[in-house]
Amino acid sequence: MQIIVLCTYNGEKYLREQIQSLLTQDYSGELLLLLSDDGSTDGTREILQKTKEEYREKVFLYDKGEVSGSAWKHFLMILSALANQTIPNFPYEKMEYIFLSDQDDLCFPDKISALTEALQEAEKRYGKSCPLLCHSDMKVIGEKGEKIADSYFRYQKMPWKKDSFSNLLIQNHVTGAAIGMNQSLLAYLKKLPDFVYMHDQWIALLAAVFGHITVLPKALYAYRQHGNNVLGAKKGSAIKELEERLGTSAKEKAESDKRAEEGYFALFRQGREFRRLYGEELSEADRSVLDAFLSLERVSRIQQIKTMLQYKIYPLPFYRAIGAMLFLPKREGRKGITWLIGN
Repeated sequence: MQIIVLCTYNGEKYLREQIQSLLTQDYSGELLLLLSDDGSTDGTREILQKTKEEYREKVFLYDKGEVSGSAWKHFLMILSALANQTIPNFPYEKMEYIFLSDQDDLCFPDKISALTEALQEAEKRYGKSCPLLCHSDMKVIGEKGEKIADSYFRYQKMPWKKDSFSNLLIQNHVTGAAIGMNQSLLAYLKKLPDFVYMHDQWIALLAAVFGHITVLPKALYAYRQHGNNVLGAKKGSAIKELEERLGTSAKEKAESDKRAEEGYFALFRQGREFRRLYGEELSEADRSVLDAFLSLERVSRIQQIKTMLQYKIYPLPFYRAIGAMLFLPKREGRKGITWLIGN
């Protein structure tokens, strides 16, 4: 049985369409849609309840009993509960792979079958005991479903072939709704962190250091770009990203610097939490990379550049790497750059 985790919060606008796309997958095996809401105040909970009543054994509606307050914590709470087997009456004995889904996207019919096949092939190569993550490309659509781009990877100029720990620490290119994982990777999510910047980046970091990441350069769902996206998709362009960074006025530049600084310091905080929870389990090489990354917010500009080059801790493509080396903030500073967060 393949498990699809769908976490919701005030998502009634697109939710019915997304649920229907998940329940009409072409996967020939057994699917279970695990639904969890985070205290919605619109009609989301009613939609989930009606879905459960209509589809019964295809749907598991889980009330976690508390409001998480953020998308990252909501997803990781559910994954932690799955890993620790603390969800009452859940069919753990049937569970094989776990897939994530966002409330406002639209899955293509072959999403689960394609990711399942990729995970099965990866397990044949690396073994079931190896933590495995598989993710895919996606199309980008607007609020009404109009096409923006055929490839999220190309649209954002994402280095999707890069799966190194050093790159993923500073630039995320694994999108949550594209993720499928095996139970060996799920086991590393038993620990619930105190802070994470992005849950998909957190999961990717775990796969990078303890297992393997497989990517399918094929769009398996449509990422919906709208005003309420947590981060959203932006067209990758050196000129546009530089214009956004510099702004057209001193006020815009200050606001851009502040957003960038907050993003970077969130990445550093996430890194410290990763060090706290998994530092003792890391290889010496990976621990050195993580410690080098965490040192970047404390050292001089020259030392930042040396460290980034030595440990290959920089975003891609090249103009983002140059931007990072020139504008990476320090704790006592207010300088940053906006194009390093990823998604």
